[in-house]
Amino acid sequence: MNLRTQMLLAGALTLAVPVIGWQSVKQLDESLRQTRVDAQSLKVANTRLALAESEALRPVLQASLTAAAPSDLYAQHADFPLFVDGYDDEWQNLTMSFAEFGNATDNMKVSFATKENRLYLFAKIRDNQVVYHKPPAPRFNPAEGEGLDEQEALVNGDSIELLLTDARGQLEHVLFRTEAPGPLTGVVGSNGKRSKKAGRRLSRYNGFWAATSQGFQLEASMPLPPMASIIGIAFVDADKQAESRTRWLGNMDPQVMQKMHANNGVIAQADELGHLFFASRIADEKLAPWVTHGTRARLFDRQGRLLSDVNSLYEKTEEEFEYDPAERGLFNAILFRIFAYFVADPEVNDQPFELMSGLHLPQKDVDQLAEQEANTKHYVTEERDVVLGTLTPIGGEQPNGFLLFESNEDLASAYSASRVARLFSLLTLVSLLAGLVLLIYASLLSMRIRSLSRLATRAVADDGRVRGLPQSDAKDEIGDLSRNLTALLERSANYTKYLEALSSRLSHELRTPLSVVKTSIENMDRDKLDPETVTLMDRASGGADQLGAIIRALVESTRLEQTVQQSSMHDVDLLEWMRGSLERYRQIYPDTQIIARVNYPDGGTKPIVVYAAAELLQQAFDKLVHNAIGFSSDGNVSLLLDSIVENGQLQARLAVENNGQPIAREQHVQLFDPMFSDRENDDGELHLGLGLYIVRMIAEAHQGRVSIRNTETGVQIGMIIPA
Repeated sequence: MNLRTQMLLAGALTLAVPVIGWQSVKQLDESLRQTRVDAQSLKVANTRLALAESEALRPVLQASLTAAAPSDLYAQHADFPLFVDGYDDEWQNLTMSFAEFGNATDNMKVSFATKENRLYLFAKIRDNQVVYHKPPAPRFNPAEGEGLDEQEALVNGDSIELLLTDARGQLEHVLFRTEAPGPLTGVVGSNGKRSKKAGRRLSRYNGFWAATSQGFQLEASMPLPPMASIIGIAFVDADKQAESRTRWLGNMDPQVMQKMHANNGVIAQADELGHLFFASRIADEKLAPWVTHGTRARLFDRQGRLLSDVNSLYEKTEEEFEYDPAERGLFNAILFRIFAYFVADPEVNDQPFELMSGLHLPQKDVDQLAEQEANTKHYVTEERDVVLGTLTPIGGEQPNGFLLFESNEDLASAYSASRVARLFSLLTLVSLLAGLVLLIYASLLSMRIRSLSRLATRAVADDGRVRGLPQSDAKDEIGDLSRNLTALLERSANYTKYLEALSSRLSHELRTPLSVVKTSIENMDRDKLDPETVTLMDRASGGADQLGAIIRALVESTRLEQTVQQSSMHDVDLLEWMRGSLERYRQIYPDTQIIARVNYPDGGTKPIVVYAAAELLQQAFDKLVHNAIGFSSDGNVSLLLDSIVENGQLQARLAVENNGQPIAREQHVQLFDPMFSDRENDDGELHLGLGLYIVRMIAEAHQGRVSIRNTETGVQIGMIIPA
């Protein structure tokens, strides 16, 4: 395992810090989630108690204790201005659907809304023939019984009639009729007795009549009546003015009007008409203090109708806004998403609380909800927000309302998780930085050690000579190692120089005593010696000759190195050089069959030319031929000359091939080392193992290299030099 891998493993161990931190953060996030559930339960309990004890809110809640009637109407609170222009553009944003009367071909759609103590009405009427009111012509001096009919004078066309309670608690009959599409003002309707007030304009009731392709639309504004006050609405169709006004659509009919007329404007049984309910400003005021940022509270009456909706679900404090991932740039948003993925809430499978038209609690569930305790659960809203919702009844054993309290879990978890995510990311970042620093440091150390290793490898040549090592100026341990290696190589180089000079000194010093020995042996009279002494003298003479040969070989090798370094080079045509060498070797070795094989480059159109010293090439080839003849098994030797292309450069190969035993691959490199010999036969000659070493030295002097390979029948040894 190298140093970089070790440092990388050490850096990887630092990742245990964020892993442990992640587990702790996950547990912390679960604890925070449970804390939010407990905090909401406590807040809902306090809110429920405060609403139940509120004296101002009690009349609003008690107004709905009676059972709901089909003719009841609800006015939704509008969060934006409503313009009385006869068009329903603003009404499209209200979630409350229209109340419908009649069938698909003859119907009336009505919707109510409240805004700033005003009640707004929008009615869509489908009518094949709209009849507008025509004021009757005045009659001068009419006879008895010929006066104008009061009802005909009041309205003789299509109209919208309202019965509702005014601020004084009195029932008011308001009639909307027009002579043509456009703005209009409500007038006082008939109450069954002749009254000077009938037909009087009511400036508090204003509206706009707009014609459509299927009938007309009426948008009107009027004072907001008290909660749960009586309200009746009807569309009176007058397609044929000759017929009586008996075609009514709405939650009141002619019978109700007849009873009112019979009782001089008083309705005996209020249940015959509907009641008006709407979001209460008083309920908003009592509920608002309990609604903080990121929460929403809705108050429903006993019948499940919405009384108040205070929504701050998406509001944030300055601190939450500061830590909101969506407000802090792309990096923080990505960081939070990654954190939320690792520390994700369990899948939210709870169903949200059911609301009719997005406003009211279902009437079928109200009685069941009244018997339950507070119900808290996580769910996803239609807006794709995860909220924590609590639905609880208000009051004692017989609740008079319900409270739905919701908190934005995405906002709360984003605020808490943003800080935790930054802590988690800080731990991860520190760990990654620590691992990165260790990796960089290990890489630098590894690079320096590898560089020192490469320099140390090149510091000693293949022939054992010391080239030297650059001295490092670094003050650390690697610098000390480099300087120590440099000093060691310097001492080794000095010793190598001493050994190189030792052969010259020894040859010079040994020549004189060796000459004395040989002269003494030669001057002895062999005739006067006995046979045993002659034998000893012959052995001594042979040893002296062998010692002389060793001294000459050492001197020649030293001189050859100097010759290689100082030789001059010129262009040599290897083809002509090979012809001359072939003739020369055939004369030197007449008992050996020597042939030459030449592969001409480019089909024989160009000669093979190298830039070399011809005498050195000849000396190297002499060594190769001498070795090939010595190892040949059949006395046949081949001289080879061809050209090859290596790395896009033309190379010339000079080789000698002989038949014989192949050379093991592990000895291919060792064969060209100095003082290496693999001869098993004793031919009586001295072999110091310098022949192939000289071949390698000459090949390298020509920027080439030696080559050796086994053939099917023998061995081919040579050198490759640039052509």
